[in-house]
Amino acid sequence: MSKSKEKVKNLITRSIDLMNTPLMSILPGQISFFVILSAIPLSSIFVMIISKLSFNYMLVTNFIYHYLPGSIANVIIMILEQQKAGAFDIIFIITAFYLASKSTHSIIVASTEIYNGKQEDFVRTRIKAIIMLIILMLLITSLIGILMVGSKLIGYLGDQEYIYEITRTIYNLLKWPFVFFVIFFVIKIIYTIAPNVSIPSSSVNKGALLTTVVWVFSTYIYAFYVTNIANYNKFYGNLSNLIILIIWIYFLSYIFVFGMTFNEYRLCKEKKENQKSLD
Repeated sequence: MSKSKEKVKNLITRSIDLMNTPLMSILPGQISFFVILSAIPLSSIFVMIISKLSFNYMLVTNFIYHYLPGSIANVIIMILEQQKAGAFDIIFIITAFYLASKSTHSIIVASTEIYNGKQEDFVRTRIKAIIMLIILMLLITSLIGILMVGSKLIGYLGDQEYIYEITRTIYNLLKWPFVFFVIFFVIKIIYTIAPNVSIPSSSVNKGALLTTVVWVFSTYIYAFYVTNIANYNKFYGNLSNLIILIIWIYFLSYIFVFGMTFNEYRLCKEKKENQKSLD
C-alpha cells in the first residue's frame, strides 16, 4: 500500500514538474493557433471526402452534435455549411491540403523540439505533415463511416423488435470502447511518427493512453461547464461559441503536448536506467 502511495505521489510531483517546463508554456499555444488557422481548409477537405463517399450530410452533422459539445459543434457545422458549395478542382485540393497541413506541421516541429531532435528542411517537413494529415483524415472518416453504418444497420432491424433491442444494446456497449480505441490509435500514430527522431512505438503507449483518457473526460467536463455554469455570452456576445472552440482546442493541445512530454521523460529515464545497469 505504501509503495502504491509513493508511486502516485511521484507521478503527481513529476506531472507538476513537467507542467512547469518552458515547452509547456509555448508549444500548446503554437499548436492550437495553427489548428484554428487550418480549420477552414480542413473542413473543405472533409466536405470533399464525405461528398465523394456519398455520406448522408445530415448523418454527419448528427454525428458531430452527438460526439462534441453543443457550442463547439455549432461552430464546426457553421464552417462546414460554408464549404458545401465549393468547387473541388485539383488546384483547390492541393492548396487546401497545403494550408491544412499547417496543423500537423506545427505538431512535427513541437514534437521534435520536445525530443531535442534536429529540425528537417522545410520541404521534407511539409511533405511529412501532408502525409500525416492524410492518415488522420482517413482514420477520422473511417471512424465516422463505421459508426454511421452501425446506426443504419440497427435502423434496418427496427421491424424485428426483439433482434433490434438486443443489437442496439450490444452496439451501444461496444460503440464507446471502439471510439476510445480509435482515438488512442490515432494519438499513438502521431506520437510515434511526428518527431524527427527515431523512437520505439511502445514508448508512447502510456502517454497516448493518458492523453486519450484526459481528452475524453475533459471534453465532457468542459461541455458540462459551458452548458450549466459558464456564461460566455455576457463577455463575448455573438463570438462566445468561437471563444469556447478556441479554449477547447487550446486545452486539448495542452494535454497533447503534456502526453508527448511525459513520453519523452519516460524514454530518457529508461535510457539512463539501462545505461546504469550496463555500467
